[in-house]
Amino acid sequence: MKKKILVKSMTFEHGLNHVVDALMEIGVRDVEIKKFVVTAEISKNITDEIIKAAIEEAGYDVVKIETSALKYTKVSSIIRKYDEKIAL
Repeated sequence: MKKKILVKSMTFEHGLNHVVDALMEIGVRDVEIKKFVVTAEISKNITDEIIKAAIEEAGYDVVKIETSALKYTKVSSIIRKYDEKIAL
């Protein structure tokens, strides 16, 4: 599952390696950082608390962690529109 992690006090050049290393040590893969937002592929057994602890141990503060996924309401509305087209 993909997660977005907002990291406070991370300067791009300096913080990049520290945050990536901290996440890789706990098993996170496919880490991408743009400005202060880290996007990573994270397995289900790695909790938000583990992610936060690893980044804080590297010396940075986690502001927020979000799971990137389609919400049920979006999926159901797409299915409904598809069903309407078929009915025509």
